[in-house]
Amino acid sequence: MLLTRLITAIRPAFLLRILAVTYAIVVATAAQAAAPTADELDSIFAARGIVYQQEDDGGSGGNPTIEEDATIYEGILLFQQRLNENNAASFKAVGDLVTAASYDDARDKAETVSGATGYNPGRFNLEGRWKYRSDSRTGFTLHTSYGQEYAYRSTGYGFGISQSLNEESTQLSADFQFYDDTVRMIRYDGSKETDEPRDTATGAFSLTQTLSPVSLMNLSWVYSRQRGMLATSFNSVLFDNGERDFEVLPDERVRNTVSVRYKHAIGEDSVQLGLSHYQDSWELDGQAFEARYFYRLNDGQLTLEPSYRFYTQTATEYFSEQFSAPQNYQTSDSDLGHFDGHSAGLVLSYRKAGWLTKEPSNYDIGFNMYRRSDDLNFYWLTLGWYTAL
Repeated sequence: MLLTRLITAIRPAFLLRILAVTYAIVVATAAQAAAPTADELDSIFAARGIVYQQEDDGGSGGNPTIEEDATIYEGILLFQQRLNENNAASFKAVGDLVTAASYDDARDKAETVSGATGYNPGRFNLEGRWKYRSDSRTGFTLHTSYGQEYAYRSTGYGFGISQSLNEESTQLSADFQFYDDTVRMIRYDGSKETDEPRDTATGAFSLTQTLSPVSLMNLSWVYSRQRGMLATSFNSVLFDNGERDFEVLPDERVRNTVSVRYKHAIGEDSVQLGLSHYQDSWELDGQAFEARYFYRLNDGQLTLEPSYRFYTQTATEYFSEQFSAPQNYQTSDSDLGHFDGHSAGLVLSYRKAGWLTKEPSNYDIGFNMYRRSDDLNFYWLTLGWYTAL
């Protein structure tokens, strides 16, 4: 769901990469958490618009030496066509427009120094996917994608497998994604260096088990390994003498996330609870707790979904707001520092036929806010439409 797409980056280029990765993981997790059914292959059209606002509390939020306000406008279109009884193909397009001081400054300096052209001020990503479901409930998917933003280009591909067992009371799934990316080396001072590669391999494994007629549980593990240029090229660090230097981070990062979710029906309503633990090779640890309630009205046509999420993490050993001398590895990215975060949201969904199509459609509007202990605050508004074709 949308609340899990927490905005957790201070630089717009890094922010957009986080959003892209998080969106892919959320979509994969949502698919894995539900029992595979034949209608997963049905023809559908979905559209979603999102407005993100990041505020750094008058300049003191996150890293107080950097301006971190940002606004992002995002649009998502998804079209899926059923090909036959066992196959379907889909296409997804995502586009972002970005307004942020640090982003604009890096772009303007690069234009001045290198005369670079041909890059828009936001991001786009295109993805194609093929799905197969056998009569024995074995599933297989193939997907490929291409994305680009001002200082980053990404080419991705992957595949997934799934299987239902025990009369569909047990679902097993695995999804593998690989990205061959290129980082444009635009530095904070406007200098331009040779582009650097970044490779990412991710595996997501999930088990969903029906516990009773009114409850189920999902266990998942996401493993990711990155190599190459893992710093944000135009990030900088500040020294005690007032001078600045480039952000420098290790060229390898291994991440692990383990999560458990429990969902229980209460009459026509339901409640969902979740716990997750994150750990990586940069000595960053994070824990999250999430609670959702699905309140259904008007014979299920109307759904209210309030939610709350708490997140806490320790700082990587390479982080400091300010340094006394150059280090082998150094960053002032506040997303690699220590903070706690509280987020709350409400989504209103309404299912009705006849507004935009003759088929039953789902319309939703949601608002979420996320407040961090380092005085970075986030707000986002979403509008969505989903219909069968």
